Amino acid sequence: MQKINKKCKVFLLSGFLGSGKTTMLKQLLSSLPNGDKAAVLMNEFGKAGVDGDVIRRNGLEIIEISRGSIFCACAKGDFLQGLYTIFRDHAPALLLIEASGAADTTDMEKDFKNTMLKGFYLFAGNICVIDAQRFQECLGSFSAVMKQTKAASHIIINKTDLVSAEELDKLDKHIREINPQAGITHAIFGNVPWSVFMKHEDKSETADGLPLPEEWEQFIQAALGDMSRHLAPPDRLSSQSIFWEGDPAKFREIIEYDLPGDIIRSKGYFADTDGQWKVFDIVGGAMPEYSLPEKGFSMDRNLAIFIRTIRARKELPNLFQAKGLKLLEVRF
Repeated sequence: MQKINKKCKVFLLSGFLGSGKTTMLKQLLSSLPNGDKAAVLMNEFGKAGVDGDVIRRNGLEIIEISRGSIFCACAKGDFLQGLYTIFRDHAPALLLIEASGAADTTDMEKDFKNTMLKGFYLFAGNICVIDAQRFQECLGSFSAVMKQTKAASHIIINKTDLVSAEELDKLDKHIREINPQAGITHAIFGNVPWSVFMKHEDKSETADGLPLPEEWEQFIQAALGDMSRHLAPPDRLSSQSIFWEGDPAKFREIIEYDLPGDIIRSKGYFADTDGQWKVFDIVGGAMPEYSLPEKGFSMDRNLAIFIRTIRARKELPNLFQAKGLKLLEVRF
């Protein structure tokens, strides 16, 4: 067994689709406490990932899992193997896990405390990001919102600049009824200091020796054989990832005016008419928000991801083709 001195502190970052998890993740990564080495494990709901490409930077280890939820049997093996690889190859002081927006995060703390993971990982917090504008609407429509809120140890009410003081006060009280124990912090653009999550009395614990690869494989197989684990996401949503090429102005027309009304989240990146790469982000039926990625960002092809409540595989590809855009690959 390999000997590594300290356990890695794990923070789970949850929150429903469009709440601002990735924005908050970027803020946290830009101000790591004591210059600690960090790693990121990102779980996208769809078959392709956008966020890892956007936040990737030198010296930051990112593992992406985009073949299903890490809380379901479909991707649990990838998740557990990723945890082993991160600790063995990088030994970070902090691990930030960004959960899929549709995930049921109820059992994450139990996973880290009741398995071999507790020998070298220390679960330090379940941070749930809430969209101040859309929480009530989403709470009534998607069961994942309630599950994530109840499971949280820290709740960040994000986008507070978009609601009134009265609305925010009412939201505070409602969230406190759902989860009386969690700490509540208000935020704008996911800007929250690490001090909110780091307890002063926390001390690093000595890690156990890392199991051999064959021992870890046996552990993964045993975990996958436990049928008490979640087998499916709590909400029936569908995801479609479209890689495309063509006129970016026509693509803008699609995402600004022509998208079906059941799409609850869309994001991606594309080379715009000015030749620059742009990141786009759509929450609910709002207009897209465009931003510039980090300096040096460049990809081989454009990507758009759509998450919706209706399973209609041909509708969006047909829409792209009707605008004269070429489909390079479509993933479901």
